[in-house]
Amino acid sequence: MPDETTGPDRDRDRPGGLRPERPPGPLARRRQRDLGTRPFPLLTPEEWREPGGALRRMYESAEARAMETADWYLDDRVRMRLASQVLRGLAILLAAAGGLQPLAAAAGGTAGAQLGGGNLAWGYVLLAGAGVCVALDRILGLSSRWMRDIMTAQKIQQRLVDFQFDWADLNARDAVGQEPVPVHDYLALLRAFLSDLSSITQEETSEWVNEFQSAVAQLTNHSGDR
Repeated sequence: MPDETTGPDRDRDRPGGLRPERPPGPLARRRQRDLGTRPFPLLTPEEWREPGGALRRMYESAEARAMETADWYLDDRVRMRLASQVLRGLAILLAAAGGLQPLAAAAGGTAGAQLGGGNLAWGYVLLAGAGVCVALDRILGLSSRWMRDIMTAQKIQQRLVDFQFDWADLNARDAVGQEPVPVHDYLALLRAFLSDLSSITQEETSEWVNEFQSAVAQLTNHSGDR
């Protein structure tokens, strides 16, 4: 990689000469409900005259984007899992309460027989409420979404590790090799990494859309059959 500086300045200008600044943790920054877009670092020709510093800025931006995306999926996993557990737990409680209504009427003797019709009616209502909770979880894809979230976050983390080692490999070749590593090799690595990161998020979104459309179609067909 072209670089005319020597000594400590040369090490500082290399893409890996300084440890990249880590983005603040999830508790230190305001979390977005939707996955945001990070601006691409647009460098001036003057900045490219020191390619080490320019590439380091691009590396830090790409790494921070991947880490923020993985953190978003991990945070979303917590929200989706909590919502799914609430709906599933409520469905179990409503189903249990609805199933106990006939037993309560039978145990009540004469009074239970007189109120049996009301108890059975409430039993049907409670059972219907349990079914609604399960249907909401299915249509909204809460249970499946939090599992997809953790799988997507793991894919991003694995791709980030590969990118970091590939970048370190270029740095090592630049430091000990006979000729400097071309700047275009670093740019090609950055482009491939960001493209893969985008593909991972698009794949997860496509799976969610397909699952949602399938659940809505099943609900529509079921309603039509009635």
